[in-house]
Amino acid sequence: MLKTVAVMSNKKTGPIAGTYRSGAHETYATCPKTCGLHPKSETGSEQIDPEYLAALLEAVPRRGIAWTYSHFDAKGLPMWEQGKTVINASCDTEAEAVAAVKIGRPATFAAPLNTADQWPKTVEGVKFVRCPADMSESFTCQQCGNGSPLCARGDRDFVVVFVAHGSGAKKVGTDQEGGCYAAQGPVAMQWHGTRKTGAANDAQALRAFAKSLPFGSMLRHHVAGDIGRDRIQC
Repeated sequence: MLKTVAVMSNKKTGPIAGTYRSGAHETYATCPKTCGLHPKSETGSEQIDPEYLAALLEAVPRRGIAWTYSHFDAKGLPMWEQGKTVINASCDTEAEAVAAVKIGRPATFAAPLNTADQWPKTVEGVKFVRCPADMSESFTCQQCGNGSPLCARGDRDFVVVFVAHGSGAKKVGTDQEGGCYAAQGPVAMQWHGTRKTGAANDAQALRAFAKSLPFGSMLRHHVAGDIGRDRIQC
């Protein structure tokens, strides 16, 4: 199920285009069972949805940019190609992020709450840089990188760090299940609503949405959700 928003009101992203993706009967069903932030891992997906992935890679606004994040293993994510959507490997540990970069995948790291003063730093030759929007409530994805957001750079050799935020922030980096920032608040409301009113043919809806956006648009795929295949559809 896919919800599309032509101009988001999200304070962190700024007024850019975005999407939410959920399962048909369970909101978290498109997220991998292995995600360390997943509060309902038993409901998660076990494989990437190939049809949706193909649509996602092509869903870039004309002369614009598109990016997203995935908690599926970096080895299973496609290498970035010019003109395609950038899929960041969203990693739960520094080691996972380093490994992702070393195999040529752009990577991000969900850092524990008490690490805000540790960045930037270098781990095994790979630099970790904190998301600029993490450090200022008045800074957004739209402003990042002077029109070229860090997370939308598919060929980068550094890791973008997101320090844990949201109601479950204290669980990030621990043995406790959960910690997903989309589990509560306005993002959760939008995401849960996607399950009820989103487009059932998400691949088709995504292609149409990207084509409808103005030239030069920025598109943040999956404010919440991932590229997994809903088990109900398997």
